[in-house]
Amino acid sequence: MKKVSYYAVTLCCSGALLCSALPLFATPSGLNNIPTADTIGEREVAVQAFDSFGKTRQHDLSAGFKTGLDLSPVHIELGLDGHVLPNTSGPGYVQTKAAIQPWDDAKLALGVANLAVSDFSRASDPFSYAVLTQDLNIFRASAGYGIQTRNNTVLLGIDRSWKINDRDFNLNADLIQTNDQTKWLPSVGAKYELSKAIILEGWCNFTESGPPSFLAKLNYVFKF
Repeated sequence: MKKVSYYAVTLCCSGALLCSALPLFATPSGLNNIPTADTIGEREVAVQAFDSFGKTRQHDLSAGFKTGLDLSPVHIELGLDGHVLPNTSGPGYVQTKAAIQPWDDAKLALGVANLAVSDFSRASDPFSYAVLTQDLNIFRASAGYGIQTRNNTVLLGIDRSWKINDRDFNLNADLIQTNDQTKWLPSVGAKYELSKAIILEGWCNFTESGPPSFLAKLNYVFKF
């Protein structure tokens, strides 16, 4: 996957992702509401800030970062984020995943996100997952499964990248289960590389009841 998918640093405006009815998790590299088998590159740092919004959503600003480590053949991603505004800050969450390439054009990852490191009384439960991402030439497909208390979910997604003005542009869609596997949440989104360090991203979540919610990300990445 191109940098537009690998190095997502997140300034997000998301309604449904931060809703307690969803498998809320810290922000591993992924599509909209699902993690993929992608990992941020070694010696890369993605600094994150994200804010949820929607017709029936209160703003929810969070911040964090993630980085990568290459232990070939295993690639590691590690991140930390948490709520900032409004009201009381926290909890803080850790996310990590380990990915390998089992065959050409495929990646397999095992990870855990939403692992609370502070304010445990308000924190949601950890989200563990396994996901396979395969390049099918026409598009990439991701499929997996996530486990969280009363929020287990199938993880399904597709994405494809093009060049626009010599910058990476990515379209994607994904699907998860919500409300203890009684409902489905589809989403569609896009990413665009404004520069080598800044990536703009956004998506729309289509709930089964109520108006859709939206997410916009401003992504910043640097090397050390």
